[in-house]
Amino acid sequence: MLRDSFLDTGMPVSNYLGTNGIMPRGDLGGLNLSTVPKVFIECGNMRNGYDAALMKSVLFQRSAAAAISRAITQFLT
Repeated sequence: MLRDSFLDTGMPVSNYLGTNGIMPRGDLGGLNLSTVPKVFIECGNMRNGYDAALMKSVLFQRSAAAAISRAITQFLT
């Protein structure tokens, strides 16, 4: 849900790690030991010029926040 909603922002998915923008991790205790649903969101790669420019954009920031909010609302309803 979250990845699909976030794709609407125009941010491309990671093509250097993981698959289709998802990289399962087993070394994040805060996520893996949780007893409630959690998600770890990285909105871009600051070393990538395109990503960095998007993340500085107020329009992108609002779009990303709306996408995350939509996905969380969809999950909870």
